[in-house]
Amino acid sequence: MSGSRIGAYVLAAVLVRCMDAGTTVGLVLLCTATHVSSPLRTAGLVAAAFTAPHALGFLSAPLLDRIADPRRVVAAAAAAFAALLAMVTTWLGHTPLPLVLLTALGAGAAGPMLTGGLSSLVEGRTADARTRRLRALDALTYGLAGAGAPVIVSVLAAAVSPRGGLLALSALGLVGAVLVLCLPVVGTSPAQAAAAHQHARTNLLDGADPSAPGTRAGPAAVFRHVPLRRVALLTWVGALLVAAALLAGMSLGEEHASGHGGWVAAAFGLGGLGGGLALTVRPPRMAPDRGMLLVGLTAPVLFTAVLTGGWFPALLVTYAVLGVVVAPQTVLSLAARGEFAPPGARGSVFVTVAGTKVAFASAGTALAGLAAGSGPRSTLVAVAGVALVSAALAGAGVRRSPTVPSPWTARRGDQLSS
Repeated sequence: MSGSRIGAYVLAAVLVRCMDAGTTVGLVLLCTATHVSSPLRTAGLVAAAFTAPHALGFLSAPLLDRIADPRRVVAAAAAAFAALLAMVTTWLGHTPLPLVLLTALGAGAAGPMLTGGLSSLVEGRTADARTRRLRALDALTYGLAGAGAPVIVSVLAAAVSPRGGLLALSALGLVGAVLVLCLPVVGTSPAQAAAAHQHARTNLLDGADPSAPGTRAGPAAVFRHVPLRRVALLTWVGALLVAAALLAGMSLGEEHASGHGGWVAAAFGLGGLGGGLALTVRPPRMAPDRGMLLVGLTAPVLFTAVLTGGWFPALLVTYAVLGVVVAPQTVLSLAARGEFAPPGARGSVFVTVAGTKVAFASAGTALAGLAAGSGPRSTLVAVAGVALVSAALAGAGVRRSPTVPSPWTARRGDQLSS
């Protein structure tokens, strides 16, 4: 892929994902500024409506695998999300809340296409350095959007209004949707997809059935290919643990002074950005399912947070290190989906894992909130323990069943060019 096309993908991905990343912050600011009844409760309900449908992303994912040009599906989803976000922004505070929630649910249904769907457009089926570097760039766009979107919304909320900040996100998303249509075509024709299905049936090594019809294609491919299943499970567990740890860390920050929790989140984001940038220069080379055992490294980082949380600078450094540790997990999770997914269910695999990851992250935040009464340090200890157990169990699985290459993986890396 040429440099200009790499730049086009990064720009499109950041703009589209900014909508998803900045919505919750914008909703909190908007609900507070408009003095709606129970602003935090209302913002939480609407944000949940945006988030909850991600878990059902596998229902729409087959659209990516049934047409020759999946860019159109992703672009249409981004445009729909932008339009519905604008409607929610305009209606909130002026329209009955049930109608606002239904509109937010509609936008959330398009959300998985902004994460896994867009990532599925990055072609490449081998573990060569070039393909892994593209995965690292893709992972970096998540970090850039996650760090940039809240800043954009907050600055515009102060300079113009919270409503204006959310409408600006919608506009950025529409621009990103147009840019998606300018990316190289990486889809397969129906004839190519049929040939890939037949090849997989005759050469299947691990019992997976990539030709599973409709909505079963993604989940079937994920759970029947052992290394891909292992990566997916660790991806979901990691998302839950990191979300819980981040909320607990923000609570520790607030113990020092009001507003310091935001600095903890910022340190985590900056650490992730730094790790992502380093991986674009030197991408990880290990097998994805072995590399995902890095989930276990979050445990010593979190134990450090427990021990040094009383000193705020040390807490910031610890969460920056946590961001660095999480960065390669994102790259390896994307790499596993690209390298192990069958051609006929490629989009479904990306969206299934990504959508469910969002659901697990939401669950981690909810669990940490429910455990708030026991204190953030207790939460961090529990999260670290789960991380160690998960890594140990996964490591035992890796030793029992070595990584098996996907039967449909090409010997030479595909390029994201037409």
